Amino acid sequence: MHQQPPSPSGDIKPLTPTPTLPRGTTENPPVLQNDLTAINFRLEHANSETRYTPGVWSSGGSTAVSLSGNQTEDNTVLSTLSRHFRANIRTAHADIILIICSFVGGLVDGLSFNAWGSFSSMQTGNTVFLALGASGQPAYPAYLWAKSLIALTVFLLSNIFFINFHRYLGPRRRSTLILSFSIQTSALLATAILIQLRVITPKPEDPRAPIEWTQILPISLLAFQAGGQICASRILALDEIPTVVVTTLLCDLLVDPRLTAKSNPRRNRRAGAFLALFLGAMTAGGLSKTTGMASSIWLAMGLKLGITLAWVIWRREGRNKSDSEV
Repeated sequence: MHQQPPSPSGDIKPLTPTPTLPRGTTENPPVLQNDLTAINFRLEHANSETRYTPGVWSSGGSTAVSLSGNQTEDNTVLSTLSRHFRANIRTAHADIILIICSFVGGLVDGLSFNAWGSFSSMQTGNTVFLALGASGQPAYPAYLWAKSLIALTVFLLSNIFFINFHRYLGPRRRSTLILSFSIQTSALLATAILIQLRVITPKPEDPRAPIEWTQILPISLLAFQAGGQICASRILALDEIPTVVVTTLLCDLLVDPRLTAKSNPRRNRRAGAFLALFLGAMTAGGLSKTTGMASSIWLAMGLKLGITLAWVIWRREGRNKSDSEV
């Protein structure tokens, strides 16, 4: 009879007997040999704990899969600054920024109309001047309609530029707002330099004198930065502060059903924007009379520069909030 192979486990014998093989057979069939191997393995490891080597994405022997891997947040100065400038700003208290912009709008239009006879921000007046130009009126100053047409055209192009600029880079992203107001500040700075260097006459024009076409340059620069202001009011979702117009602002203020309510933020913003624009125009008139035209533009430029720097330290939105659509 064929002798059974010794059991690796010592005294424990296989659970199934070895069948009798035909005469002349000296080895176990492959199937029986596999059964013996499996039984012996179970007997040897019956009381032992199977240990698994942690996988690439596991931690401490855990079989939980981590899709993010073993990543750690980069806290270098460069990465911290990158996250800071890519973050969205909070819109809380942003109405203060727009009320300051309303004051700038009053400064700019007060100077523009007093010096060159056309508006840079309030395009309602320019539209009226353009319409009157179709009948050759007013007789003086000459070509007033041309300056109004240029201011209106640049303002419209500015709106297209700034709204797409914000949409492409992220409407309320900190870096986008900094760049937007930096462009507006640069336009005011260029205007102030042109007046300071007397490239543009620093005195109000004589309505009966021939038109000075160099006036088109500061009018265009001021109209361009005004377009950035009104786009900012839409981007920050504060439509009640348009910063460059008072007609609809006053209408919305007076038709507000909660006009006399004790707490009404929208009413307060509209009233504040109106007063700021009014005071800005008054300031422009006073500065032009006492110190010259350039002082109003320098003041407007300083305020815009302050707003630009304010965005650098403005509080950020929550981490999980995404850019809002405009």
